[in-house]
Amino acid sequence: MTFDLADWRVQVDVDATRRHTSENASDHCDCAYCRNFYETLPNSYPGLCAALSRLGIDPMGPCELMPFTPNLYLACYPVKGRILRWGRSQLAVGDIPIVLETGETDGFFLWAGELELPWIQPGPANEVASPANLPEFMERMQRMWLLRHGQELTCS
Repeated sequence: MTFDLADWRVQVDVDATRRHTSENASDHCDCAYCRNFYETLPNSYPGLCAALSRLGIDPMGPCELMPFTPNLYLACYPVKGRILRWGRSQLAVGDIPIVLETGETDGFFLWAGELELPWIQPGPANEVASPANLPEFMERMQRMWLLRHGQELTCS
């Protein structure tokens, strides 16, 4: 199925994407950050969940979930298909930025990010270990931010 997203055009195998992200949905990390994401996303962002579902993406099946803080997340979803036309428009669902990235040979990645979610887990969030403390995580997030905001990346 072909989707026009602003000046972008993507071809998505909705059924294959649905199967693939549903398989990921059953393989959740059980840390407090991830539990918080899965328990709060549907009520906090129903419009995003509906938009992802139209593409065959199970909102509960990101292949990568990155908590910046206990309340701020970036989620990456695999999409079976291809980007037919690269656009210049910044994509968003409501106020949630969306970035498309080439990846797998039979698909691409859709990043949904800067998702602000309430902390509902027992205990204080500052006691939960976060992958955001890892240097390689911060480097990747910087690159994603630069791509999202249309700035060029330079190699040093």
